[in-house]
Amino acid sequence: MIPLQAASTQVPLAMPTTPAQTSQQLQLHDIHLPEQVSNLPTAVGWWLLTAIIIICALWLIRKLKTNRAINQSKNLALTVLKQQKTLSNIELISLLKWSAMQYFNRQHVASLYGDAFQRFLQQQLPEKHQQIFKHLTKQAFNEQYHAVSLTEHDDVNKATKNESNVNDDCKSAVKLWLTYALPPKDNTQKKDSQQNIATSKSPTEGVLAHD
Repeated sequence: MIPLQAASTQVPLAMPTTPAQTSQQLQLHDIHLPEQVSNLPTAVGWWLLTAIIIICALWLIRKLKTNRAINQSKNLALTVLKQQKTLSNIELISLLKWSAMQYFNRQHVASLYGDAFQRFLQQQLPEKHQQIFKHLTKQAFNEQYHAVSLTEHDDVNKATKNESNVNDDCKSAVKLWLTYALPPKDNTQKKDSQQNIATSKSPTEGVLAHD
């Protein structure tokens, strides 16, 4: 039998280690946070993309303003057509002439009358709408011709005007022409349109003002 005292001396007791000793043994370092990443793109491609987006936005805004200015007279004529429901055929033709003068050469349009003016309006439409427009405006231009033939008799002329009934066909033709003929597609005619924008007046000023 081995004495208890002798056995106890043979097994060394482990000493507890402190946190400082453990850190020294593992050679731990302090925690370092990563550097903050910048949100600004520094690549040249990003700057080019930003510049392209800005240029496109400015171009789009300018185009919208130009289109609004060009379509101003067209929209005004459509508003008159919608609000004034008692326009006679002669007044509807006057509205067409006013509208045409805002977008085409004014001297040329002002010199047109009767069949020549009807053909001019017809030619500005897409081909599929030309015959429809001619058919719908036939009665209106006939009334205009008869009214002018009585210009030497003011009283008769006024009576003719008052008896001119609202022609639904003519109103449909005016709406058709305003919708599909304006603004003009030809580049030369577009220049005339832009020149006429600054001097355009309301269709109710002079053109539709009948005594």
